Amino acid sequence: MLHNEARKLVLEAWDKTHNAREIAKYFSVNESTVYRLIEERARTGSYETRTQLRDRKTILTEKQHHDILELVQEQPDITMKEIVETLHLPVGDE
Repeated sequence: MLHNEARKLVLEAWDKTHNAREIAKYFSVNESTVYRLIEERARTGSYETRTQLRDRKTILTEKQHHDILELVQEQPDITMKEIVETLHLPVGDE
């Protein structure tokens, strides 16, 4: 993954030359990376990495979180497997 400064330089080179093959060779990336950065900039208006989108998405709803807390308060010695089975949660027991 290219850091933001390298992304900026790749796009500046593209703006000057429009030669993806040379740019890819110079920065030691694939031509597809150059084109992806160009498309991303056109789509989002930015070249910066979007690390905030990498987080895992939650599977459980707020109600399910609340139900888990209630169940644990009622039965402090309950296991993860029992919680998943009792509440029919769409998750593994790990």
